[in-house]
Amino acid sequence: MAEKKLLKLSTIPEREKRVLKFLHENGSCMYGNIFKELKIPPTKGSEIILSLTYKGYIKNVGKTSHYQLDVELQN
Repeated sequence: MAEKKLLKLSTIPEREKRVLKFLHENGSCMYGNIFKELKIPPTKGSEIILSLTYKGYIKNVGKTSHYQLDVELQN
């Protein structure tokens, strides 16, 4: 298994940092539940998830709508 990349949270915008911390604390989570739990509007939440996925910080779990971290977080 490949080692995960280390990501310094101090370099991440606050809106993305909230999602990363949430996934770190909760493991994988369904797409819509991330927005619901963090009280993020769906449109804004979709933008954040797409951005984090594109950057390689999170990933889909299998062929589901679950997401999980794909990096190790560092404060």
